[in-house]
Amino acid sequence: MDLREKLRHFESDFSSQQIKAVSQKHEDIGKFVNGEEISNSYGRCFRSVTIYPENQKHGQVSLNFLLQLDPNVFRLVGKDETLSNVNIRKAIFIDTETTGLTGGVGTVPFLVGLGSFSEGGFRIEQFLMRDYNEEHAFLHFIKEKLEDCEALVSYNGKGYDLNLLASRFMLARMENPARDIPHLDLLFAARRLWHRRIADCSLSSVERHIINFNRQGDIPGYLIPGLYFDYLRSRDGKLLEPVFIHNRWDILSLVALAGITGQIYQDTGRSLAQPLDLISLGKAFEKLFQLDEAARCFREALNYHMEPRDREEALIRLGYSLKRLGRWELAVKVWKYMIDSTPHLLTPYEELAKYYEHRVREFEQAVAVVNRALDRIKIFEELYPGSSFYYKNSFKYRLDRLKQKLAKQ
Repeated sequence: MDLREKLRHFESDFSSQQIKAVSQKHEDIGKFVNGEEISNSYGRCFRSVTIYPENQKHGQVSLNFLLQLDPNVFRLVGKDETLSNVNIRKAIFIDTETTGLTGGVGTVPFLVGLGSFSEGGFRIEQFLMRDYNEEHAFLHFIKEKLEDCEALVSYNGKGYDLNLLASRFMLARMENPARDIPHLDLLFAARRLWHRRIADCSLSSVERHIINFNRQGDIPGYLIPGLYFDYLRSRDGKLLEPVFIHNRWDILSLVALAGITGQIYQDTGRSLAQPLDLISLGKAFEKLFQLDEAARCFREALNYHMEPRDREEALIRLGYSLKRLGRWELAVKVWKYMIDSTPHLLTPYEELAKYYEHRVREFEQAVAVVNRALDRIKIFEELYPGSSFYYKNSFKYRLDRLKQKLAKQ
């Protein structure tokens, strides 16, 4: 059989009747997911639209709670000045479902959910690539939507979702519409706030512990790529019904989580009742040079019962924050309290000695503090030989210097 005959056989295998049958199977998805086929000059794909009332609750949070916050707070939540004064009504909450979980060239987003506030409520548009030949049209629809937004909100979008979309846009020879859009990735915000209390900061874990939303009958994310491949083989639209639901829940959780994190930063943690969360928020404020807010968080954390090590960290950080703010009287009170309540810590001795020596030049007071520290170190060395070598040498050097200063007076 020559090549021409092989091609004729190939064409006969894909008769118009068979192509029509495949097209009809495409339509099967509309029986299980509310949506329709849409087209543009590049081809076709499937779109589903779901609209929720603005006051719809997701877990313990109403969707429109986010709209009541000062938009400037999101520069703190995301540690990004480009998020200053973001118009939340023009933000898009984005989540993708892909053919793999590890990324790479072979991983393709096949379902992209885009949520935004509109006049009718909170609108989620989900675009489905029903087969690989629909990718170009699929990407163009997404591009049009992203071109109209002022900010993106995702969960690990900076590390995964938006990177995958960027690679697909590049391979399709299209400009990446998300490249210069301010982007709030809530994964990093969640880790900064809750990593001490919630070891696993996956979205499902944060939903349970923070949003108080428990997914009933949800499909695990790791099964989704397999379901899509099963759909490609069978064209059974019912397989993708739970994937659409999973994707919508992800987007609703983004809205709720953005509202919760925004409130926490806006009210400087007054809505927090967990000391570990307050310490984490204080550390976040430290890195943002919001020292008043940091000190307030550490001080508030000390009102709760917590493990000794966590309490010590809160005290040390409170002292540092007050020192950097120039509130010396309060800082000295913290260091003296620590010397009395946590005598095994040497940091407060060092800070108090620095204060007396350099700030108020009360050298005798500084000598007294250093001698107390050296007495404490002597006890440590009897229990744990060599454990305080650095501090011992540092305090001895400081003592010698103080004695020289006293001799010159």
